[in-house]
Amino acid sequence: MIPDTDQIRRILIIDDEPANVRVLSISLQSDGYEVLTADSGEAGIACFVAETPDIVLTDIKMPGIDGIQVLKEIRGRTDDAEVIIITGHGDIDNAIEALQYGASDFINKPIRDEALAVALHRAKEKLALKRQVEAHTDELELEVRRATRELRRQANFQSKLIGSSNDGIVATNADFAIVLFNPGAERIFGWDASLVVGQRKGNEFYPSEIDDVFQSDLRRHETRKELPWRETEIIARDGECIPVRFSATLLY
Repeated sequence: MIPDTDQIRRILIIDDEPANVRVLSISLQSDGYEVLTADSGEAGIACFVAETPDIVLTDIKMPGIDGIQVLKEIRGRTDDAEVIIITGHGDIDNAIEALQYGASDFINKPIRDEALAVALHRAKEKLALKRQVEAHTDELELEVRRATRELRRQANFQSKLIGSSNDGIVATNADFAIVLFNPGAERIFGWDASLVVGQRKGNEFYPSEIDDVFQSDLRRHETRKELPWRETEIIARDGECIPVRFSATLLY
């Protein structure tokens, strides 16, 4: 996945030295960047909040709010921007601290065009990749929501279909514990679902020939789409012998 960096064009320069701001502005504007400037940490934060630039170049040592504090403030607000720290000689400890707080890179004064270009390229690649991942995550989340809605719709439809069926529908797990007992089954067997589901096993209700079919197929682990219809008799709760036709589907 190659990140697209072409749309990352807005840069905020924060430095209390006007000469540095002017030189950097001219250089970056000549490279096609839209440049915003601020002469203090306080002004830089205000500009960042108002303009939401893609990349921030900030001097590490400034009166009042310094570059580390600017970095912390930006990171506290968003990860959707990269911060490059401008350091002087002897500021290596501060530069390492800045990296620990999430700075994209640091460059030393006097700033060389090559070093600036490399730092900007790294920052743009990181930002573009991050945005690609976020966009992809959003797409995945949307697909999951769509799939979830469809599954819920299908489940609701199946639940209504089972509930409204005149046929008795009984489902069990591999241990034959009953997990579904629809109103049709309640009418046929004479048992309320609340007394059956999760409390009783299917072979307590089925005649032996039905139970034998299930046991045999489970032992062989054969996946059969549907067991053929056959006739048998069941004993209802009140002792009545009821002739029925039954079929079953084994799912693995």
